[in-house]
Amino acid sequence: MMVRSILGIFAESPFGPLRELAHRVRDCTHEVPALFDAFFEGDYEAVHAKAEVISDLEHEADKAKDKVRDQLPRTLFLPVDRRDLLDVISTLDAISDCAEDVGILFTLRKMEPHEELVEPLGTLLDRVMKVVDQAVGIIDELDVLVEAGFRGSEAARVKEMIDELNRLEHEADVVQDDLARRLFALEDDIKPGSLFIWNKILNKVGDMANTSEKMGNRIRLFLAQS
Repeated sequence: MMVRSILGIFAESPFGPLRELAHRVRDCTHEVPALFDAFFEGDYEAVHAKAEVISDLEHEADKAKDKVRDQLPRTLFLPVDRRDLLDVISTLDAISDCAEDVGILFTLRKMEPHEELVEPLGTLLDRVMKVVDQAVGIIDELDVLVEAGFRGSEAARVKEMIDELNRLEHEADVVQDDLARRLFALEDDIKPGSLFIWNKILNKVGDMANTSEKMGNRIRLFLAQS
């Protein structure tokens, strides 16, 4: 394809490093459920250890982010708008930042576990991980999408993947809203400081899904502009 040929002449394609970044982000976020498990098991040493693992993986994602930015060609031959691609990179970076923030929040205070939150939190984490995985799956399609000129059956398939991403994110939102209501129903049994941190944790977990959806919608713009 002409697009691939032009990229090969003027610069190394940024889409391989972008895929590496997405996978690093996925690795980072997938450590978050184990962090919650350690907390509800009352293993605070494991909580701190898991938070450190997440922080290390976020750092690896940062290095992958720098790599893909360094490989963005500054010529006119990039097949998508450079600013749009930078937005995709930034949103991917924000997902792993949220995961790291969850780890940090768990280490700020030794909070009391509440069994009423275990099941709904597990459901939320499962939904959020599915959203992140779907977003990474869309990034994995970009090489083929570029070859197809962002048109045809491949473009239609990616649009369907983005629609599914939006559906999954909505499901995660519904669970998060229900969990927030459950959390504040326990307000009298939770210390104010812990309640504040729990609310921040829920928001950061939800932001992993929200930002994944934002990234998918940015890819949708690639398709609309082609």
